[in-house]
Amino acid sequence: MNLDSDRLIVQAVQDFILKIRDEKHIVNEVIRDDVFAILKSECIVLFYALEDNDVEGCHIVKPLNGEIRQFVFINTTKAVQEQTWTAAHELGHIWQVDIYIKEKTAQYELDSESLVNRFAAELLLPEKIFRTILEDKLAEYEYKGPAMSRSMMVRLVTYLMNYFCTPYKAIIRRFGELGYIEKSAEQQYLNGFEGQLEFYRRLIKENQYTRLETINRAYSIGNIEQDINLLEENEIYSEKKVARLREMFHLRRLDVEEGTYNFGE
Repeated sequence: MNLDSDRLIVQAVQDFILKIRDEKHIVNEVIRDDVFAILKSECIVLFYALEDNDVEGCHIVKPLNGEIRQFVFINTTKAVQEQTWTAAHELGHIWQVDIYIKEKTAQYELDSESLVNRFAAELLLPEKIFRTILEDKLAEYEYKGPAMSRSMMVRLVTYLMNYFCTPYKAIIRRFGELGYIEKSAEQQYLNGFEGQLEFYRRLIKENQYTRLETINRAYSIGNIEQDINLLEENEIYSEKKVARLREMFHLRRLDVEEGTYNFGE
């Protein structure tokens, strides 16, 4: 990819996001983990803790009850900032952003996964806001440049991770995309950050970065608990099948003692 094609791609992605924000009434300038609500409005989302560290998530198109439906799986053994990125990436597939960009840049041979990743970056780390937040933080650090200490780099990346609720790899890649570092230096930054994970974890605690490294190990799909309750109450499934479904989704039967309350009078 050369500079001309990169400019065209970025413009196409940004135009697409403006269009989709208007169509879907997405008003948050910084989306963070609200991306999950957007994703749920577009497809059936399965949140499941899969003990395979290499699997982050996937997008599947399958027929269901005579119509084609879209499904997205998200591995909830991953930290929330990782899940946020996965959700944005899969949204790109659902909205077929790669097809849109290729139509706008037909003169270039482009890789779909790279295009969808760039979409996720532009959606979660919008350029104007990212630059403002980053440069405000550098001013707070009294950074004069061009050399940055490793500790300052880790502090900066961790702060931006928490602000945007995105993984460190996305933040460092964004540095390269926006010209703060050479693309060839990205691996050096990644290695430097990964070598300071103990410091990174300390920063999370010291600064109360509550968006980072939260692992909820959720097991859910749509309104699964209510659906299982209906299957049980209407005796559609046997007790054994209902019990198996509860086991699969780690749902213990809870009996809530009901009452009534006056509200709005």
